[in-house]
Amino acid sequence: MSEMKKKLDALLNMPGMSTGARIKKPAPESIDDDPLDGPEYSERSAHLNENDEWAMDPPLYESDDDLDAPTPPPAAAKADVAKLRDLLQSKGLKTGSEWQQERATNPPPPRRKTRRSETSPSGVNRLRDMTDLLSVSPAHDFEQSFSAPPLITQEEREDGTFELENVIPGEVIGDDECGFYLIRHDYPLDHRQGIVELGSALQSKSKHIAFSACDPALDDFDPRTAVFVDTETTGLSGGTGTIAFLIGVGYFIDGAFRLDQCIMRDFDDEEPMLHYLAELFDKHETLVSYNGKSFDLPLLRTRFIQNRIPFRDSSLKHLDLVHAARRFWKQRLKDCSLGNIEREILSIHREGDVPSHLIPQIWFNYLEQRDARPLEGVISHHEMDILSLVSLTSWMSQCLDAPPGQGFAHLEDKLAVVRIHYKQKNYDEVMVHGRAFLDEVDESPLCRECLEMLGFAYKRREQWEDSQATWEKLLEAFPADPVASHELAKHHEHRTRDLAAAARLCKEALTHYATREGSAGLERNEARAFRHRLERIEKKLKKRGGELEF
Repeated sequence: MSEMKKKLDALLNMPGMSTGARIKKPAPESIDDDPLDGPEYSERSAHLNENDEWAMDPPLYESDDDLDAPTPPPAAAKADVAKLRDLLQSKGLKTGSEWQQERATNPPPPRRKTRRSETSPSGVNRLRDMTDLLSVSPAHDFEQSFSAPPLITQEEREDGTFELENVIPGEVIGDDECGFYLIRHDYPLDHRQGIVELGSALQSKSKHIAFSACDPALDDFDPRTAVFVDTETTGLSGGTGTIAFLIGVGYFIDGAFRLDQCIMRDFDDEEPMLHYLAELFDKHETLVSYNGKSFDLPLLRTRFIQNRIPFRDSSLKHLDLVHAARRFWKQRLKDCSLGNIEREILSIHREGDVPSHLIPQIWFNYLEQRDARPLEGVISHHEMDILSLVSLTSWMSQCLDAPPGQGFAHLEDKLAVVRIHYKQKNYDEVMVHGRAFLDEVDESPLCRECLEMLGFAYKRREQWEDSQATWEKLLEAFPADPVASHELAKHHEHRTRDLAAAARLCKEALTHYATREGSAGLERNEARAFRHRLERIEKKLKKRGGELEF
């Protein structure tokens, strides 16, 4: 036992070993702080000398019993240091001490803050701040692409030579601390935007506008109380982070069309700009936009809520021209963007126009560089957008006001008018425009849809003879048309009581299904409907004493 105690005492006397009692024993009162926490230790570091070798400060403790004293790195660390040095050189990076020493020797020029903003959204500043934080110096093309030299000199920026007020004519609404920049143009009524004069929009008829929009709320549409709206934003994602930095509103005044373009010089211009727009919207009854129901209006609503400004959007009627354009021209043009509608419908061809996807970055560049010259193209692009809304409104009403079949030049557009009337259950108009279309077109695949809508219109108006004649004409031109066969079979079964003719139509339709698709065709829902009707007709014929042969 004594031998075991000797071994245990020897083990406890080794440096760093202690019993539980020793650990719980309080430290002497003369020791206030752990020496590892003192400033003397914090200044101590391991560094590289001129020969890329580790050099350590003298040890803090003379006793070998202090296990917390730092130990020099192993010899293998020299190879790792060399590898690290090679890696830094190959990547064009610098250590923190080298970077700070270089910055202290050659300090960068002071960066001028924006007019009222402490921060800038520019990618140049974000990259610079990140490199400062990480103490690295990227030396590849990525930095160069973001740190292109400014378009203006430092003196020009400080003097405001190319600020918005000095480049684009307009006026500051409010003051420098709480205001926005307003660009106003008054166009004479005979100003032409494409093939249409702006003043012709004043003759737009409300029934045509309501018909184009499929919205009865626009039955009392008055262009004199309408405001044409378009926005340019910082992105298309929507949400609270997207801002409309340029909002244009156009409206008719005595003898002219006025266009107000409200542009933000900085982020804090938004609130006074929205107050101005709220007052202007209160004076009008209808908003006219292009895709405004899906984008512009929800975005404006969000911005008004963010700034705690009332917005009477619920009491404003809304004419969204993109939906009307798609109803008239989607089948023919496929692309119904405003730019394509301008080219194909209004004969407007823009030259040197700013691409829409570059507009947000142009505004961000203005915030960083305070050079408003590139914004001139944005202002012109936005101006054309709003003027085109006026022209498109006028042109649609003019086409619909013409006699049936004469307002639109293309067959697809004329058929679109019939289609819109049919969708709105204007069956009398379907008959008028449908007959005008068929009188002009003898043979065309488009006749199939027109005859079908015309046949149903006669049926809804209980004009049975015209309905039968239309279905027969459709079946003669398109023998495999199932709609015509089915409608004629129902007509003969229930109206003319000609069961034999009804049965013959059912058999012919089933034959077409079997010929085109085989047994699988006979299992389709349409084929089952014909077979069910044929079975019912057969029972009726047997009651009358006749027979039906297959």
